Amino acid sequence: MLRRLFGGPAGAQRRVDSRASWTAQVCAAQRAAETMLGPGRRRLDDPYSRHFVRHMALKLALLHPLTARAFIALLGRSLPGVHDFVVLRVRYLDDVLDRSIDDGIDQIVLLGAGFDTTSMRRQHNGVTLFEVDVPSTQHDKRHAAEALLVHGDQPNITWVACDFENDNLSELLMNNGFDPTRRCTIAWIGVTMFLTREAIETTLADLATVCAPGSQLVLDYIDPDVISGHTNSPSAKRVAKTVASSGEPYRTGFTTEDINAVLITHGFTPHDHAANTAFEQRYTRARSDHSAGNNWLTVLTAHRTR
Repeated sequence: MLRRLFGGPAGAQRRVDSRASWTAQVCAAQRAAETMLGPGRRRLDDPYSRHFVRHMALKLALLHPLTARAFIALLGRSLPGVHDFVVLRVRYLDDVLDRSIDDGIDQIVLLGAGFDTTSMRRQHNGVTLFEVDVPSTQHDKRHAAEALLVHGDQPNITWVACDFENDNLSELLMNNGFDPTRRCTIAWIGVTMFLTREAIETTLADLATVCAPGSQLVLDYIDPDVISGHTNSPSAKRVAKTVASSGEPYRTGFTTEDINAVLITHGFTPHDHAANTAFEQRYTRARSDHSAGNNWLTVLTAHRTR
Protein backbone atom coordinates (compact mmCIF):
# COMPACT_ATOMS: atom_id res chain seq x y z
CA MET A 1 0.00 0.00 0.00
CA LEU A 2 2.79 2.42 0.91
CA ARG A 3 4.47 1.86 -2.45
CA ARG A 4 1.16 2.37 -4.25
CA LEU A 5 0.74 5.74 -2.56
CA PHE A 6 4.32 6.97 -2.72
CA GLY A 7 6.17 4.99 -5.35
CA GLY A 8 5.65 6.65 -8.71
CA PRO A 9 7.27 5.16 -11.82
CA ALA A 10 11.03 5.27 -11.63
CA GLY A 11 13.26 6.37 -14.49
CA ALA A 12 16.88 7.02 -15.31
CA GLN A 13 16.37 10.78 -15.52
CA ARG A 14 14.80 13.04 -12.93
CA ARG A 15 11.05 12.71 -13.34
CA VAL A 16 10.61 16.47 -13.02
CA ASP A 17 12.67 16.94 -16.17
CA SER A 18 9.76 15.59 -18.22
CA ARG A 19 6.76 15.13 -15.91
CA ALA A 20 5.16 16.99 -13.03
CA SER A 21 6.72 16.25 -9.65
CA TRP A 22 5.31 13.16 -7.95
CA THR A 23 6.33 14.30 -4.47
CA ALA A 24 4.48 17.59 -5.03
CA GLN A 25 1.32 15.60 -5.73
CA VAL A 26 1.74 13.47 -2.60
CA CYS A 27 2.19 16.58 -0.46
CA ALA A 28 -0.94 18.09 -2.02
CA ALA A 29 -2.87 14.94 -1.09
CA GLN A 30 -1.64 15.18 2.50
CA ARG A 31 -2.75 18.81 2.81
CA ALA A 32 -6.11 17.95 1.25
CA ALA A 33 -6.63 15.02 3.62
CA GLU A 34 -5.86 17.20 6.63
CA THR A 35 -8.36 19.80 5.41
CA MET A 36 -11.06 17.12 5.14
CA LEU A 37 -10.86 16.42 8.87
CA GLY A 38 -13.09 19.44 9.32
CA PRO A 39 -13.18 22.40 11.72
CA GLY A 40 -11.95 21.62 15.21
CA ARG A 41 -9.84 18.67 14.05
CA ARG A 42 -7.78 19.93 11.14
CA ARG A 43 -4.58 21.86 11.64
CA LEU A 44 -4.66 23.37 8.15
CA ASP A 45 -7.44 24.65 5.90
CA ASP A 46 -6.36 24.25 2.27
CA PRO A 47 -9.41 23.81 0.02
CA TYR A 48 -7.42 23.97 -3.23
CA SER A 49 -4.89 21.15 -2.81
CA ARG A 50 -7.27 18.31 -3.68
CA HIS A 51 -7.60 19.69 -7.23
CA PHE A 52 -3.93 18.94 -7.95
CA VAL A 53 -4.18 15.25 -7.06
CA ARG A 54 -4.31 13.05 -10.15
CA HIS A 55 -3.05 9.61 -9.07
CA MET A 56 -5.94 7.20 -8.54
CA ALA A 57 -4.77 5.81 -5.19
CA LEU A 58 -4.38 9.31 -3.80
CA LYS A 59 -7.75 10.39 -5.20
CA LEU A 60 -9.39 7.40 -3.50
CA ALA A 61 -7.90 8.54 -0.20
CA LEU A 62 -9.75 11.84 -0.63
CA LEU A 63 -13.18 10.44 -1.45
CA HIS A 64 -14.61 10.98 2.04
CA PRO A 65 -13.49 12.32 5.44
CA LEU A 66 -13.30 8.73 6.70
CA THR A 67 -10.93 7.67 3.92
CA ALA A 68 -8.89 10.84 4.48
CA ARG A 69 -8.61 9.98 8.16
CA ALA A 70 -7.53 6.43 7.28
CA PHE A 71 -4.93 7.82 4.86
CA ILE A 72 -3.48 10.06 7.57
CA ALA A 73 -3.44 7.13 10.01
CA LEU A 74 -1.59 5.00 7.44
CA LEU A 75 0.98 7.74 7.00
CA GLY A 76 1.38 8.00 10.75
CA ARG A 77 2.09 4.29 11.10
CA SER A 78 4.29 3.95 8.03
CA LEU A 79 6.12 7.30 8.02
CA PRO A 80 5.89 8.69 11.56
CA GLY A 81 6.12 12.45 11.78
CA VAL A 82 6.11 13.14 8.04
CA HIS A 83 2.45 14.12 7.70
CA ASP A 84 2.73 16.40 10.74
CA PHE A 85 5.70 18.18 9.19
CA VAL A 86 4.16 18.53 5.71
CA VAL A 87 1.01 20.09 7.18
CA LEU A 88 2.54 22.28 9.87
CA ARG A 89 5.34 23.72 7.76
CA VAL A 90 2.54 25.31 5.71
CA ARG A 91 1.11 26.85 8.89
CA TYR A 92 4.60 28.11 9.71
CA LEU A 93 5.03 29.63 6.25
CA ASP A 94 1.57 31.21 6.36
CA ASP A 95 2.51 32.95 9.62
CA VAL A 96 5.77 34.26 8.17
CA LEU A 97 4.05 35.55 5.03
CA ASP A 98 1.25 37.24 6.95
CA ARG A 99 3.76 39.06 9.16
CA SER A 100 5.77 40.03 6.08
CA ILE A 101 2.77 41.52 4.32
CA ASP A 102 1.70 43.34 7.48
CA ASP A 103 5.23 44.78 7.57
CA GLY A 104 4.84 46.19 4.07
CA ILE A 105 6.60 43.54 1.98
CA ASP A 106 4.86 43.32 -1.39
CA GLN A 107 6.92 40.70 -3.26
CA ILE A 108 6.57 37.00 -2.39
CA VAL A 109 8.68 34.44 -4.26
CA LEU A 110 7.75 30.75 -4.09
CA LEU A 111 10.77 28.74 -5.22
CA GLY A 112 10.03 25.21 -6.37
CA ALA A 113 6.38 25.98 -5.68
CA GLY A 114 5.16 22.53 -6.73
CA PHE A 115 1.44 22.23 -5.99
CA ASP A 116 1.65 24.52 -2.98
CA THR A 117 -1.46 26.73 -2.88
CA THR A 118 -0.03 29.73 -1.04
CA SER A 119 -0.56 32.05 -4.00
CA MET A 120 -4.21 30.99 -4.17
CA ARG A 121 -4.87 31.24 -0.43
CA ARG A 122 -2.91 34.46 0.19
CA GLN A 123 -4.68 36.96 -2.03
CA HIS A 124 -3.65 40.50 -1.04
CA ASN A 125 -4.06 43.64 -3.10
CA GLY A 126 -0.74 45.13 -4.10
CA VAL A 127 1.25 41.96 -3.38
CA THR A 128 2.89 40.16 -6.30
CA LEU A 129 3.51 36.43 -5.95
CA PHE A 130 6.20 34.91 -8.15
CA GLU A 131 5.64 31.18 -8.73
CA VAL A 132 8.98 29.62 -9.69
CA ASP A 133 9.27 25.96 -10.68
CA VAL A 134 10.39 23.55 -13.38
CA PRO A 135 8.28 23.88 -16.56
CA SER A 136 6.70 20.41 -16.33
CA THR A 137 5.19 20.87 -12.86
CA GLN A 138 4.34 24.53 -13.42
CA HIS A 139 2.45 23.76 -16.63
CA ASP A 140 0.12 21.36 -14.81
CA LYS A 141 -0.30 23.68 -11.84
CA ARG A 142 -0.98 26.83 -13.84
CA HIS A 143 -3.68 25.18 -15.92
CA ALA A 144 -5.53 23.97 -12.79
CA ALA A 145 -4.98 27.15 -10.77
CA GLU A 146 -6.31 29.47 -13.45
CA ALA A 147 -9.39 27.28 -13.84
CA LEU A 148 -10.07 27.35 -10.08
CA LEU A 149 -9.59 31.04 -9.40
CA VAL A 150 -12.61 33.23 -10.09
CA HIS A 151 -12.06 35.51 -13.08
CA GLY A 152 -11.54 39.09 -11.90
CA ASP A 153 -10.65 37.94 -8.39
CA GLN A 154 -7.27 36.44 -9.21
CA PRO A 155 -4.22 37.39 -7.18
CA ASN A 156 -1.28 38.93 -8.96
CA ILE A 157 0.60 35.73 -9.80
CA THR A 158 3.65 35.87 -12.05
CA TRP A 159 4.68 32.47 -13.42
CA VAL A 160 8.44 31.94 -13.80
CA ALA A 161 9.68 28.66 -15.31
CA CYS A 162 13.09 27.74 -13.88
CA ASP A 163 15.32 24.68 -13.48
CA PHE A 164 17.46 25.31 -10.39
CA GLU A 165 20.16 23.01 -11.71
CA ASN A 166 20.67 24.92 -14.95
CA ASP A 167 19.01 28.37 -15.03
CA ASN A 168 19.99 31.80 -13.68
CA LEU A 169 17.30 32.48 -11.08
CA SER A 170 18.01 36.17 -10.48
CA GLU A 171 17.95 36.92 -14.19
CA LEU A 172 14.65 35.12 -14.67
CA LEU A 173 13.06 36.93 -11.73
CA MET A 174 14.10 40.38 -12.90
CA ASN A 175 13.02 39.60 -16.46
CA ASN A 176 9.56 38.89 -15.04
CA GLY A 177 9.14 42.12 -13.10
CA PHE A 178 10.86 41.41 -9.78
CA ASP A 179 12.27 44.60 -8.21
CA PRO A 180 15.57 43.96 -6.36
CA THR A 181 15.40 47.36 -4.65
CA ARG A 182 12.29 46.35 -2.68
CA ARG A 183 12.16 43.85 0.17
CA CYS A 184 10.77 40.40 -0.47
CA THR A 185 10.02 37.13 1.26
CA ILE A 186 11.36 33.99 -0.40
CA ALA A 187 9.74 30.62 0.36
CA TRP A 188 11.87 27.62 -0.61
CA ILE A 189 9.92 24.69 0.80
CA GLY A 190 10.35 21.01 -0.04
CA VAL A 191 13.17 21.63 -2.50
CA THR A 192 16.72 21.73 -1.08
CA MET A 193 16.83 18.03 -0.26
CA PHE A 194 16.25 17.19 -3.94
CA LEU A 195 19.05 19.43 -5.25
CA THR A 196 22.81 19.05 -5.37
CA ARG A 197 24.74 21.16 -2.91
CA GLU A 198 26.20 23.08 -5.84
CA ALA A 199 22.71 23.99 -7.06
CA ILE A 200 21.72 25.12 -3.56
CA GLU A 201 24.80 27.32 -3.22
CA THR A 202 24.26 28.76 -6.71
CA THR A 203 20.63 29.57 -5.92
CA LEU A 204 21.60 31.29 -2.66
CA ALA A 205 24.23 33.30 -4.52
CA ASP A 206 21.58 34.31 -7.05
CA LEU A 207 19.20 35.32 -4.28
CA ALA A 208 21.92 37.40 -2.64
CA THR A 209 22.01 39.60 -5.74
CA VAL A 210 18.28 40.37 -5.76
CA CYS A 211 17.18 40.33 -2.10
CA ALA A 212 17.22 43.82 -0.59
CA PRO A 213 18.28 44.18 3.06
CA GLY A 214 15.36 43.28 5.33
CA SER A 215 14.13 40.53 3.02
CA GLN A 216 13.34 37.10 4.45
CA LEU A 217 14.08 33.54 3.35
CA VAL A 218 12.13 30.51 4.54
CA LEU A 219 13.48 27.07 3.62
CA ASP A 220 13.45 23.52 4.88
CA TYR A 221 16.22 20.94 4.95
CA ILE A 222 16.90 17.37 6.05
CA ASP A 223 19.50 15.78 8.27
CA PRO A 224 22.58 14.65 6.29
CA ASP A 225 22.40 11.23 7.95
CA VAL A 226 19.31 10.57 5.82
CA ILE A 227 21.43 11.00 2.70
CA SER A 228 24.27 8.82 3.98
CA GLY A 229 21.92 6.12 5.25
CA HIS A 230 23.15 6.47 8.84
CA THR A 231 19.94 7.94 10.23
CA ASN A 232 18.37 6.24 13.24
CA SER A 233 14.88 7.18 12.07
CA PRO A 234 13.00 4.30 10.39
CA SER A 235 10.63 6.90 8.96
CA ALA A 236 13.47 8.82 7.31
CA LYS A 237 14.85 5.61 5.80
CA ARG A 238 11.47 4.68 4.33
CA VAL A 239 10.86 8.14 2.91
CA ALA A 240 14.34 8.24 1.33
CA LYS A 241 13.72 4.86 -0.27
CA THR A 242 10.28 5.75 -1.62
CA VAL A 243 11.25 9.12 -3.11
CA ALA A 244 14.24 7.46 -4.77
CA SER A 245 11.98 4.78 -6.26
CA SER A 246 9.76 7.51 -7.71
CA GLY A 247 12.71 9.06 -9.55
CA GLU A 248 13.14 12.05 -7.21
CA PRO A 249 15.89 10.98 -4.76
CA TYR A 250 17.15 13.01 -1.83
CA ARG A 251 20.53 14.50 -2.69
CA THR A 252 21.60 16.95 0.01
CA GLY A 253 21.22 17.33 3.76
CA PHE A 254 22.55 19.76 6.35
CA THR A 255 23.22 19.93 10.04
CA THR A 256 21.93 23.07 11.74
CA GLU A 257 25.47 24.39 12.03
CA ASP A 258 26.21 23.67 8.37
CA ILE A 259 23.11 25.36 6.93
CA ASN A 260 23.68 28.35 9.22
CA ALA A 261 27.23 28.73 7.91
CA VAL A 262 26.10 28.44 4.28
CA LEU A 263 23.40 31.05 4.73
CA ILE A 264 25.68 33.49 6.54
CA THR A 265 28.21 33.15 3.73
CA HIS A 266 25.54 34.43 1.34
CA GLY A 267 24.39 37.28 3.57
CA PHE A 268 21.41 35.64 5.31
CA THR A 269 21.21 35.41 9.10
CA PRO A 270 19.12 32.46 10.39
CA HIS A 271 17.05 33.17 13.48
CA ASP A 272 14.51 30.37 13.77
CA HIS A 273 14.73 26.61 13.22
CA ALA A 274 11.59 24.53 13.78
CA ALA A 275 11.06 20.77 13.52
CA ASN A 276 8.10 18.63 14.60
CA THR A 277 8.68 19.13 18.32
CA ALA A 278 8.59 22.91 17.91
CA PHE A 279 5.57 22.68 15.61
CA GLU A 280 3.62 20.78 18.26
CA GLN A 281 4.33 23.48 20.82
CA ARG A 282 3.13 26.20 18.43
CA TYR A 283 0.24 24.68 16.55
CA THR A 284 -1.25 21.65 18.30
CA ARG A 285 -3.12 21.11 21.54
CA ALA A 286 -1.80 17.61 22.14
CA ARG A 287 1.44 15.82 21.45
CA SER A 288 1.45 13.58 18.38
CA ASP A 289 2.52 9.98 18.94
CA HIS A 290 4.05 10.01 15.46
CA SER A 291 6.51 12.88 15.74
CA ALA A 292 8.69 11.87 18.68
CA GLY A 293 12.20 11.14 17.42
CA ASN A 294 11.32 12.31 13.91
CA ASN A 295 12.94 15.73 13.81
CA TRP A 296 15.04 14.97 10.73
CA LEU A 297 13.06 17.57 8.76
CA THR A 298 13.49 21.22 9.75
CA VAL A 299 12.22 24.58 8.48
CA LEU A 300 14.02 27.86 9.16
CA THR A 301 13.68 31.59 8.63
CA ALA A 302 16.62 33.86 7.80
CA HIS A 303 16.91 37.60 7.22
CA ARG A 304 18.90 39.31 4.51
CA THR A 305 21.42 41.40 6.40
CA ARG A 306 23.55 42.97 3.69
